[in-house]
Amino acid sequence: MKTLTELIQNYQNGIPDSDSEILKRMEPLVKGYASRIHCMEREDSTQELYLTLLKTLPYLSSSSSEGECIRYMQTSVENRYRSLCRSCLSEPEKDDFDSCSVSLQAPDSFDDTYYDVTAYINSYPSDSVQRKILSMYFYQDKSDAQIARKLKLSRQYVNRMKKKLILRYISENK
Repeated sequence: MKTLTELIQNYQNGIPDSDSEILKRMEPLVKGYASRIHCMEREDSTQELYLTLLKTLPYLSSSSSEGECIRYMQTSVENRYRSLCRSCLSEPEKDDFDSCSVSLQAPDSFDDTYYDVTAYINSYPSDSVQRKILSMYFYQDKSDAQIARKLKLSRQYVNRMKKKLILRYISENK
């Protein structure tokens, strides 16, 4: 059985079926994250995460250790998972204009979470740290570390504040 680094090197050298072997080895990771994405069909989320893995392969160095390669791929999948979850939270589903019925009213299943979150974020003063943290997190898909660097705060403080604000939003909207 070839090691993951050998398979990556084979993939980069254009040897057929090395990519499918890599995906087969990373299947538990992909299926674990795909099962947690509740706003998409499982097959769709699995495909999204497999595509993410395939996109990372050209960036991996064959001189890296197997652990470094696995960690890089895991981080890529985790970041894509977070991005998919955020996009489902912050944007309502949109239909094509052509598929709309004659009536312009929203269907009963319309998810207005986006508008609720926007109103909640706008309830804070425009120069407040809370509003900046939530805006960067939901609208710009920034990580806690990126937000902390931009606002010159600690990552832990940003994480704590974000969790506190999200929990407050959830408790207010039950």
